[in-house]
Amino acid sequence: MNDRDRVRFREALTQKRQDTLDAGPAKIEPNRKDTAAVGVADEDEQALSEMMQTLASERNRQQTKLVSEIDRALRKLRETPDDFGMCEECEEDIAQKRLQLMPYARLCAECQTKLDPKRKVSRKSLTDYK
Repeated sequence: MNDRDRVRFREALTQKRQDTLDAGPAKIEPNRKDTAAVGVADEDEQALSEMMQTLASERNRQQTKLVSEIDRALRKLRETPDDFGMCEECEEDIAQKRLQLMPYARLCAECQTKLDPKRKVSRKSLTDYK
């Protein structure tokens, strides 16, 4: 990887970080809209409210994780630029297409598959989930 590639990845990471921060956190709505009321009168509304809270919370968690990964990649570009784009597990180069999609990637696709075995399981037909 040359200096021009590193500059391009730094710009992409900085833009991705800014876009993620600009999106802002998902708002987590309280179950009770009226502070004098206790709980939610409708059980379906209660379940929906709890599901929406869970989804918003998970989105915020993933957003925080993404910003952390981007910051780690930017720090790596700044402190050890020769190591950027190299798999942290096998120390081979990470494929350029993978880095273009995820410039914050730490691992090559093969090492990522070993780390996350569920990802290498593929469906053979539309009904093999049964």
